[in-house]
Amino acid sequence: MNPEINREHGAQELQVLRGQMLSWKEGYFRSVPPEGGEDYLFLCQDFAFEIEEYVYPYVRRMVETQHIETSEASEFLDFCYQCVNELQEALTQRR
Repeated sequence: MNPEINREHGAQELQVLRGQMLSWKEGYFRSVPPEGGEDYLFLCQDFAFEIEEYVYPYVRRMVETQHIETSEASEFLDFCYQCVNELQEALTQRR
């Protein structure tokens, strides 16, 4: 397969995955009642687990098949964990 086409598909797939991550983050935020609080920090662990279990292997495979560069994978995974951090910050601020 053409490397340029691979890269184009990889870039498109990262955009789809970014949208999925935002959707997951929104779903976690909706799972917390308005008063929230630290009792719901387990959601951060669940969110991080989903990234490690489902997203990371897929992104790693995209690197292995030369659909994205290692730097793109790293940047994307940083974005994923930033979503988890935002959830954690929101939970610790709700008391």
